Amino acid sequence: MFNYRRLKLVLSKLSLIFILLIADSTICFANDEIIDLKTRKKELTKQAYDGNVKAQYMLGRLALESKNPPDHSTAVYWFRIASESNHLESQEMLGAQLFSGLGVLANPKEAALWWHKAAMAGSSKSQASLGVLYALGSGVEKNIIEAYKWLTISAMSGNEAARTQRDDSIALQMTANEIREAQKRVEELIKKIKKE
Repeated sequence: MFNYRRLKLVLSKLSLIFILLIADSTICFANDEIIDLKTRKKELTKQAYDGNVKAQYMLGRLALESKNPPDHSTAVYWFRIASESNHLESQEMLGAQLFSGLGVLANPKEAALWWHKAAMAGSSKSQASLGVLYALGSGVEKNIIEAYKWLTISAMSGNEAARTQRDDSIALQMTANEIREAQKRVEELIKKIKKE
């Protein structure tokens, strides 16, 4: 017998990964210059060990994008270091790696913590990711109102994938009272995000 629940979970995880990777996924080191990757990696490594969070992030991206197959464990290493210094894009990517179990054991609970931190700093991708986690009940307690809230906040920043997920999936599962409660929470959250 075909397991529709399992299919729904897999599709939800895939949609979350899609939302995260929708943004620009290319690495650009210089405008119209040909760069020796080994030399650039050596420069970035020195900068990263000197505490440069942008270099740490770039080394994480390099591990994912310049190797075949990608080196997820190295990416997680650099994303975690940069995340601990509050680098927003690193927090987004670390959350994605933790959620999907790439380079580390899957840990949706820790992914939710990093995405929440980035979401409160204004990351539209992390806001959408939290919305999907609440819809799935993965790493957080399942809560359709919280899912709607986070997807709405992300959509307000222009994330069309979040808007689609909210309108075509989440809102259809909610009562009018639940939608009103979610909208009230959106207003409260906007005030908190602006203060931080």
